[in-house]
Amino acid sequence: MKVNKLALAITTLLVSGSVFAHGFVTNPPSRDTMCKLSKNSEEICSSSVRYDTSAIGESTKGFPAEGTPPDGFLASGDNAKGYALNVQNADIWTKNKITAGKNNFTWELTAPHKTANFKYFITKQGWDANKPLTRASFDLVPFCTIEGNGETPEPKPTHECVVPERTGYHVIYATWEVADTSNTFYKVIDVEFDGAVSSEWPKQVGTVNPYMDLKAGDSVKVRVFEDTEMTERSITLNIDSDAAGKKDLWSKALAEKINKEYQDLRAGSPNDDGGVEAVAGVNTIYTKKDSKIQSVEIDIDSKQVMQLELDVNKLNNEYKLNKGAAKIEVTGTATAQSNLTATLTSKTRKQIDSQKVIVGADGKFALSLEGSKLKAGDYTVAVAVRAGNAEPVAKNQSIKLVENAGGGNVDADFTYPDNIGSYVAGTKVLQPADGKVYQCKEGPVAGWCKIYAKSANHYEPGLGSNWGDAWTEVGAAK
Repeated sequence: MKVNKLALAITTLLVSGSVFAHGFVTNPPSRDTMCKLSKNSEEICSSSVRYDTSAIGESTKGFPAEGTPPDGFLASGDNAKGYALNVQNADIWTKNKITAGKNNFTWELTAPHKTANFKYFITKQGWDANKPLTRASFDLVPFCTIEGNGETPEPKPTHECVVPERTGYHVIYATWEVADTSNTFYKVIDVEFDGAVSSEWPKQVGTVNPYMDLKAGDSVKVRVFEDTEMTERSITLNIDSDAAGKKDLWSKALAEKINKEYQDLRAGSPNDDGGVEAVAGVNTIYTKKDSKIQSVEIDIDSKQVMQLELDVNKLNNEYKLNKGAAKIEVTGTATAQSNLTATLTSKTRKQIDSQKVIVGADGKFALSLEGSKLKAGDYTVAVAVRAGNAEPVAKNQSIKLVENAGGGNVDADFTYPDNIGSYVAGTKVLQPADGKVYQCKEGPVAGWCKIYAKSANHYEPGLGSNWGDAWTEVGAAK
């Protein structure tokens, strides 16, 4: 019995050493801490991230050696609780303002433990912020190392480190290597290098959108609105030659005229000095923070009739209903900078969904139309473009919503994203948008199958920008 008790005691000590050595970065807050503070999207931050922050990122020690944590899982490590934190996008995570040079990094160690070291790595200048974090994203020589010497640190240690010069958005990878276990805690810190001067023009109130060339005799009018239109504040740019009417020329000329004639408006692109400079092409119109101006509109007076272009890619003939819900992707090309609207209507002309977008400079557009509580039957997708005095162009396509659009023979375990937390390697899901079944891949990438939010659908099967990294298409659904 004495031997058994001794063995039990030793086992307990070994378990407690690895399970209770937890911590997170509080200043600047790491990605998981931002979730805890409700500063990151709750749609992405799971309850396990918000309420068990100190356990996130625990993984076998070894970075930057290959394999631990695996590339693509640097934020979560081996801990499945933090899988959602592996989503990487330039806009999705709240960023800490930072400057190069001396900075303090503070941890909160909920159970301080004998420590080998703390290390800090940073992404390379020019890294791709829209791809999963990998070793290739980082400078693998730490910019700061704090030796632990096998001693137990204080509960809230602060490290003074010299952060290298960078510009824009970067990720700092902070590691706490425990001395007497096989684990390290890995924390991702999203930072924005703050070298910009504060601008007196923070409020956007309009856009100079040059969607067409103008001719001699045409004009462009600037209209200013507070609670009502301030007609006495309108100004007009007259086009005196066809050459001056080229889109890039008249747009910049109008922006320069706005900047010259208004004390409380600036049009153009923000510069590093906090000002706004007129540019060729699209110019954003700004006003001061306390300005009463609510909006600025640009009216084009032209005798010519612009010919708008619209080409909508062919839709599927049928779309599968999933518990009365459907999703239809509408893509194509149209006149650059035109206003495009896509609408889904029923046979009785009831509007189900409508989405608007300004077509990009490349002429391409992509919209999603969605509906719920729908019935099988005939529907219409209508796409229309408008711009200035041009005759609107519209194109319609008829589709059917059916209870079974797959026409295949593949069974699915779930309809995506239902029960997403239970997806493992081999799980098959039905994608209601296309009626196809996708299978979660084997290996570490299986964790990506559990990552989804409407605002971060990178791994959504068949639709996300990186879906092929996590899923394999296996066929049409039954």
